[in-house]
Amino acid sequence: MTLSGSRKTTLSGPGNGGPGIVGALAARVRPTSAQRDRLLPLLTPLGPLFPGEGLQRGTVVAVDVADRAHDCPGGEPTGPGAGGATTLAFALLAAASATGSWCAAVGTADPGILSMAELGIDLGHLAIVPLLNKPGAALSRPGGTWPEVTAALIDGMDAVLVRPPWQARPRVARHLVARARERQTVLIVLSTRAWWSEGPELRLAVTTGVWHGVGTGYGHLRGRRVEVVATGRRIATRPVRAALWLPAPSGAVAEARENGQLTEEITRTSEVEPPTEDGERKRPQKRVEEKVRKRREKE
Repeated sequence: MTLSGSRKTTLSGPGNGGPGIVGALAARVRPTSAQRDRLLPLLTPLGPLFPGEGLQRGTVVAVDVADRAHDCPGGEPTGPGAGGATTLAFALLAAASATGSWCAAVGTADPGILSMAELGIDLGHLAIVPLLNKPGAALSRPGGTWPEVTAALIDGMDAVLVRPPWQARPRVARHLVARARERQTVLIVLSTRAWWSEGPELRLAVTTGVWHGVGTGYGHLRGRRVEVVATGRRIATRPVRAALWLPAPSGAVAEARENGQLTEEITRTSEVEPPTEDGERKRPQKRVEEKVRKRREKE
């Protein structure tokens, strides 16, 4: 296990890093979360998706992963979905970590330290726990002890993000939900719907996603415009939709407005003219048509 921040401490060892070691970390950071308010803060663009515009302590938030082939045991996609779920899940931790709350991410593929910092995450308050099946295994493949490690972190963290490596057994899911409720910790589950049986208080899904800034073989990515839909229980039964830049050109999360300055800035990059074979910029079609029209008028 690696604690991200100005000082990194390796806590995992042979045997996948036992829960006892993770529990020691949980006990160490628990006193820093002295004042347990009922809501953890969220980035402003994400607020409208949540009742009270914050993360309710003791609740479970599910972020749906697109049911693509690599997410399914049989190798076949089981449903529709757009990318951006991992970015969205980490964005939920940004404001909380920035205000001093302790957060942890269990079993997620490395999203990149720079990307997390651009989202607004305080790396000094984020513990990243890549659990290994065996020494040298890929960091994105958590080992069989992920439920125990997640439970230990719930004991001491304000928010825990977990991506189960396979379908969670109902008993395991119920145990983690009950523990999060008891410890007043926010549990964020990054998973396909089929892999997590316990209904969360709130479920987020990225339904559409389009990258901007790249033409046909030229340009560079500037931002991804997505639509996020939130559904849930109790007061969150009615779906709530939000158009977001995930990420915006700065790497952060921003509200997407159809006619806003940010939209114009990103779209402008998509109009970059591709280079021709002789290295010169290809003229836009409208300029070519205008030139032909003027030539015909002179003739």
